[in-house]
Amino acid sequence: MSHNWSNNNFDKSYGFNLEKINSSNSRFHAIYFLDNLTGSLLLSNKYTSDAKFSSHEDLISGFLNALSLFMSEIKPESENDEIQEVNFRESRILYERKGRLSVIGITKKTNLNAERVILRQIMEDFYHKFEYSIKNFNGNIDPSILQYKKRLENINLNDLYKIDNYLR
Repeated sequence: MSHNWSNNNFDKSYGFNLEKINSSNSRFHAIYFLDNLTGSLLLSNKYTSDAKFSSHEDLISGFLNALSLFMSEIKPESENDEIQEVNFRESRILYERKGRLSVIGITKKTNLNAERVILRQIMEDFYHKFEYSIKNFNGNIDPSILQYKKRLENINLNDLYKIDNYLR
């Protein structure tokens, strides 16, 4: 007797964490692109369907920017010292910065090195594509920046880490 299984027949009670099977969806909860000078959210993308993870992008990005500003107020004598990561039991917040651009990833703590490489590559790609708009940001988000969300939705984040390891 055979049974035709479909993904709908499985849930976490069978001992499989099916969210981790597609690893491109499991490494990050979300990625945020912020303007450092104004704290404005340029773009964000949520990678998890976990209902516990809030989808209030402006609120989250405001908090992440405030945390970074708070750290610079605590150590004003150290201009080049900036926040790199915040750790929690099951997740972490990673910061990458280039010029006026901050890219912040909220991860599921899969592999710190892989997460950093991926976030750095996404930051470099975004910065390269929108350098003029970032340097001259005046509060209005260029529509081409918003279209970058399609790239974020369709990219396999793990491929960025594999490519980086291959090039080394």
